[in-house]
Amino acid sequence: MEAFKAYVDSYRFLTVLLDMKLYELNLNYFYIDGNHKEELKLIDGSKEGNYHTLMFKLPDSYDFKKEIYIENSLGDKVLLRIGLITTTNQFDYKFKYDGPLGISYTKKSTIFRVWSPTSKKMNLILVRNGVEERLAFKYKFKGVWEIKVLGDLENAKYLFETFFEDKSFITRDPYAIASDEKYNIVIDFNKTKKMKYPKPEFSSKPTDAIIYEASVRDFSYNSLENNKTFEGMIDRKVDYNGEKRGIDYIASLGVTHLQLLPTYEFGGVNEIQKDDYNWGYNPLEYFVVSGYYSKNPSDPYSRIDELKEIIDYSHRRGLRVVMDVVYNHVYYWDKFPYNFLCPNYFYRLEGRRQANATGCGNTVASERYMVRRFIIDNLKFYAKNFNVSGFRFDLMGILDTTTLNLAYNEIKKIEPGVIMYGEGWNMDSPLHEELRGSMNNHYKLLNYGFFNDNFRDYVRGNKWKKDKGVAFERGKNKYEIFDLFRGSSRYSYKFSNPCQSINYVECHDNHTFYDFGRYVLKCRDEDIKDAAKMALSLIVLSEGIPFIHAGEEFLGTKRGVENSYKSPDIINKFNYTRRNQNLDLINTLRDLIWIRKTFGAFRYSMKAEVEANVYEYDNVWEDDITKIYLKDNVDQLVVAIKYDKKEDEITLDNYRMIFDTNRRCDNNYSTYKLYDKGIYVFVKNRY
Repeated sequence: MEAFKAYVDSYRFLTVLLDMKLYELNLNYFYIDGNHKEELKLIDGSKEGNYHTLMFKLPDSYDFKKEIYIENSLGDKVLLRIGLITTTNQFDYKFKYDGPLGISYTKKSTIFRVWSPTSKKMNLILVRNGVEERLAFKYKFKGVWEIKVLGDLENAKYLFETFFEDKSFITRDPYAIASDEKYNIVIDFNKTKKMKYPKPEFSSKPTDAIIYEASVRDFSYNSLENNKTFEGMIDRKVDYNGEKRGIDYIASLGVTHLQLLPTYEFGGVNEIQKDDYNWGYNPLEYFVVSGYYSKNPSDPYSRIDELKEIIDYSHRRGLRVVMDVVYNHVYYWDKFPYNFLCPNYFYRLEGRRQANATGCGNTVASERYMVRRFIIDNLKFYAKNFNVSGFRFDLMGILDTTTLNLAYNEIKKIEPGVIMYGEGWNMDSPLHEELRGSMNNHYKLLNYGFFNDNFRDYVRGNKWKKDKGVAFERGKNKYEIFDLFRGSSRYSYKFSNPCQSINYVECHDNHTFYDFGRYVLKCRDEDIKDAAKMALSLIVLSEGIPFIHAGEEFLGTKRGVENSYKSPDIINKFNYTRRNQNLDLINTLRDLIWIRKTFGAFRYSMKAEVEANVYEYDNVWEDDITKIYLKDNVDQLVVAIKYDKKEDEITLDNYRMIFDTNRRCDNNYSTYKLYDKGIYVFVKNRY
């Protein structure tokens, strides 16, 4: 056991940590580099947790390739270990690198490249034809090690062995594109599936998107041939009522984008047996397609081809695909490759401990150059190779605004119609609040959408307060609904522009809308259905970006389970029986989507457009009806929001009713009697 600990914390200082007993001896400390020994100059001292710290001036420019020792005047000697130096700006600048990383494969040779500035040496552990060998990397520059191995290495397995301080570590390649349970695998990516179908046309205007969130596991659970796999999402079965299944069903709703829960390699599951359940927010290998959803996880080509197939099929059915990405934390920080390639660099620390703003034991330091590069490289990999059209960021408030903006600019070059959005909660992390990718900084992230919790809580209700939203109860501020309907950007109410507002009341997290009504609010089923109809109407017709969670359109339930990330399939599966029991609500959604797509007045992206074209109808605010006027280049529309079921009248000369809270219609009167709670839509030609 070491008598004390010593860390190099910058290019100017080192720190000695010692207990009270040793501290009180007031000893001298010495710096030993080979045969050179010199006394350290004390700069400062303080208390750090259970230790006392002494800060000394670093005598020489620190070299990670050397073994340096610190000795006290009692003769106790310890290795000077890598401390906070890897978190400094000087280190970040010194070792920033923009060249290739990962493998470069040809039939004649494969080049392996890895960034590890702290390693004294590195080996490639290569397994080919069942024989394992260790080959030495050569150090190039900027922290990069490289080795070229001759011969065709397709399907060879590999790992890295790093050496720093007085230990060696075996780790994976963070840029690996194929793996099995133990090794990374060399593959020829050019042999993977060639995608046949072009992406569906899209205007590049975010408010033209209608997003549908789904889990591969949930949607494929009922597939007879490909149960619980990527290919199970392509389910060509047609139910007795003519309703389709899988991706075909999603496409039938009229939505434009399918958002898939994480599809990279994640932990917490058995990929072979698949008898457990997890949403996938446990990142292990970002460039590797998940074996959990593959029908043949031992075949790296099969994994890739299966994901490509469902994306390609989605394009064929008119759907663009959004990937759910998780860069705010990793599953096991102490086992993730960067912990062995460059300790402390990949994460934010509080003192010498892992910051835990994510609640997952670690917080990724996106603001550091090579972490930022890793994130952007990963996004580009899926945009280029899998034709992904958008990205949803988990806990986006953990990431920094510079990384997010650079990422958008890079992906925009690949996919001009990309949409990017995420959870903009203002997480309490070591990153300064002004730098966080939270919705508080929406004005710094004008190309990003944010899940609008104000919309959710006002329409559905607040889970903490357990109150009823406007969909359940009329006793709400009517003017609030007007602000929400206009995209939450009026007077910069929440966002700079409506295209930043992801309008939703349900997602994979927390209660489903139905469960919130039943288990939190204790409402009757018939009242929940009326509320769901109103909520769907507000989601689809409000300015902003509509977001629908799979099953929301038919009162999906998780039997009251709020956080079902590892609940069994019986809780999470897509329930076609319940779907078929609530086709009336599904058809309401289909008609609402048709209206949104037909009339541009519901899809303004900029605040100025909304200010000019969406406002209260004749300044009339009646007790039971909110009337909102909209216009575009062709049509004038009135949306009437009715909060109860008592009879009301509304007079609108020359307006036709085209939606009666339930379905599309074509009624032409001057005075309309309204009975049902919900939203009514009226239109007349402007000219």
